[in-house]
Amino acid sequence: MNKFWLPVILAAVLFSSCTSPPERMILNLPAVSEETEIPRNYIILDYKNKTRGEAIPGWVNLWLDSGVRGVEAQSAYNDRFVFVHRNEGNNFNALALWQDNFIPELDFPRIAASRIEARFSASVAYPDEEYGDFFQILIRAASDASWTGAVSEDNFWMLKKYLPNDDEPESENWEFIILVTIAKSDFTSQLNVIFQKVNPNPPPTDAQIAAFNQVKDHFYEGF
Repeated sequence: MNKFWLPVILAAVLFSSCTSPPERMILNLPAVSEETEIPRNYIILDYKNKTRGEAIPGWVNLWLDSGVRGVEAQSAYNDRFVFVHRNEGNNFNALALWQDNFIPELDFPRIAASRIEARFSASVAYPDEEYGDFFQILIRAASDASWTGAVSEDNFWMLKKYLPNDDEPESENWEFIILVTIAKSDFTSQLNVIFQKVNPNPPPTDAQIAAFNQVKDHFYEGF
């Protein structure tokens, strides 16, 4: 996860105009498909459009509860893959700039590569050993590819107060998320082209080739 660790700005400065204390909700950190997270309980202190009386959007609640698969399970996304691009830190302005500057054509390749990497890493401890050069070449190719068809549908931010646990003290952070989707047909056709170009030389071992092909042939089961 890339983070902006810039100088702290106080939440009180940004929200001093609020006339009532924000509603508090205790949730669990969602399991993000693109990366592994260690769940921590937290309280949402504030969020986008809360001062206007608006509720947290449905897709955000689904993501908080069930990750991207919870959002993908909705009928509106039957034909699309869902990605939630996130960034977290203590500088609201820097994160807002990151969100405003998001461009699907430029940023989606890394998002796609991260989820592809997670799919190949899901059931093995050392993917570089399991798949040989196939693995790094695939991830590099996905990151460098000129993906088309990705759409930024919505964005959201929230101020979270993480509750202390045995390993970490109480802390507060801003989290910004961007909802990105792409038609399944567009994603699969482009990924198939990338798969065809993955041809390490010298070739990996027979076991590594078999392991790579096993995941590739069943790639979308659990993707």
